[in-house]
Amino acid sequence: MDKVQFGIIDTPSQMKKAYAGRRTFYRLYTGKEEVLHVWFDKLCREYKDSYPVLDRYDLNQIAKGYFEFWYSYREILLLMHQRGLSEIIYGEISRVSEDIVKTRMGCEREEGQEDMRFFAYYSVGGFILLLRHWIEGGMQERPEAYAQKVSTAILKYLCNDTYR
Repeated sequence: MDKVQFGIIDTPSQMKKAYAGRRTFYRLYTGKEEVLHVWFDKLCREYKDSYPVLDRYDLNQIAKGYFEFWYSYREILLLMHQRGLSEIIYGEISRVSEDIVKTRMGCEREEGQEDMRFFAYYSVGGFILLLRHWIEGGMQERPEAYAQKVSTAILKYLCNDTYR
C-alpha cells in the first residue's frame, strides 16, 4: 500500500512527520486545502485564547500581539504565499474575526451586537490586509517594528482633526 507523508505542525519550530495510507488520508481530508483549513482554524482559536481581554482598545498592543503571533508561523505563511494558497489564511481569519474581536474587547453579550459586528469586520479587514502586505514583502521587518509602524500611521489619521 502506498504511504503518504504529510507534516503536522504543532508549534512554529516543530514539524512532525506522519505517515498514513493514501486511502486513510483521503478518508480524513479531501486534499491539502482542507488540511490547511483545519490547521488555520486551530491557529485562529489559539490566537483568540492566547490574549486576555483588553482594558482599553490599544492599537499598538493589539498590532504587536497579532503580528508576533503570525510571525511565529512565518515559514509556513511565506510558503503558502509562494504556492498561491494565501487566501486560505485570510479566509480563516475572516471567518472567526467577529468572535476574536468580541472576545478581546470583552463584548460577548448580545446588546450592541450589530455595532460590534461592524467594528469587528472593519478592524479585522484592515489587519488582514496589513498581514497580507507584510507577507507579500517577505515579513522582513520584525513584528514589533511592523506593529509600531502600522499603529503610528493609523493613529496619525484617526487622531488628526483635519480628516474628521
